Amino acid sequence: MFKGFKGIHHIALSVNSLEQARLFYVEKLGFEIVDQDQIPYSETGDCVTALDHAECNMMMVRAGNIFLEIFEFSSPEPKPQAFMRSVCDHGYTHMSFQVEDVHAAYRYLEEAGVQWHHPPVEAVEGYFMAYGRDPFGNVIEVQQLIDGQPYSFEKLTL
Repeated sequence: MFKGFKGIHHIALSVNSLEQARLFYVEKLGFEIVDQDQIPYSETGDCVTALDHAECNMMMVRAGNIFLEIFEFSSPEPKPQAFMRSVCDHGYTHMSFQVEDVHAAYRYLEEAGVQWHHPPVEAVEGYFMAYGRDPFGNVIEVQQLIDGQPYSFEKLTL
């Protein structure tokens, strides 16, 4: 077995407005832009993306222990996101944010435009969570975990 994998570096999202993404992910959530670029059409770009005449603007955002790579494509014309039923449809299901207080995060993000599926619940002892949709329709989760869980935040190696 190949043992060279170090972890997940980033999750990529395609949005209809990079400015709205900046307002939500940087201004509201407090993450940091570490790179921005305009990516013009190139044969290499089309080969990498398997698209025809791909052009976009990109923003890389440091989000705690992971990066978010956010694209706004100008070509080809993107299709609006189809409504996924959350976690059972194949493909991207959700992105989870570790928070200090799930109830406070829920209220704050609700004011920022997140449409919640449900209020925070204690899924299992010491694991509080809520699912909703960011302003672009992507499913997100806010979670509050007590330390010591097998998958708690402090168990990640950075």
